[in-house]
Amino acid sequence: GSLAPQLMKGVSMMVMRRSRSFSTPRAAMMAVVFTMFSQVLYLEAITLTIAVLALTFERREVFYGALVFTLVNMLVQGVSIWTFAYCLIYPVYALLFGSLKPVLRRYRWSAVVLVGLCSFATGQLLDLPFILFSPKVTLIYIVLGLKTSVIQGLVSALEALFLLDPLLDRLEKMERK
Repeated sequence: GSLAPQLMKGVSMMVMRRSRSFSTPRAAMMAVVFTMFSQVLYLEAITLTIAVLALTFERREVFYGALVFTLVNMLVQGVSIWTFAYCLIYPVYALLFGSLKPVLRRYRWSAVVLVGLCSFATGQLLDLPFILFSPKVTLIYIVLGLKTSVIQGLVSALEALFLLDPLLDRLEKMERK
C-alpha cells in the first residue's frame, strides 16, 4: 500500500500526544463547521471559527486543534494539493489570531477585518500550489478566483461583524463552567 496513510497516521498520533487532548474538542468544532459550510459557495466559516477559538483559548491549543483538524480532513478527503494547503494555512491562522489576541480583543473591528482578509487570502493561497504545473495556470487560477475570494472575504467579515461577539461570549461562559 501507499506510505501516505501510514505517515499521516504517525503524524496525527504525534500531534494528538503533544496536544494533551485539549485540542481535540477544538479540532472537532473546526471539522463540524468546515463540513457544514464547505458546500455553500462563498460561505466560509472556518476562519471565523479559528479566530473565535484563538481569542478564547491558548494559542498552542488552537494551533494543535487546527493541525489535527486539517490532518483528519486530509485523511477523509484524500491527499491533494488543496488538503495539503489547508494543513499549512489554518494552523498559521491559529497562530496569527492567537498572537494578535490582545489587540483583536481590544479592537473588535480589527478582528472583523482580519477574518475577512484571511478568508480572502485562503482562496488566493489555495491557488498558489498550481505554480508547480505552470506559472500561467497559477495566474489564470488567481485571476479567475479573485472575484470568488473577494466575495468570500466580504461575507466572512460580515459573519465576524455579527457573530464574533456572541460566539466569544458563549465560549467564555462555557469555559467558566
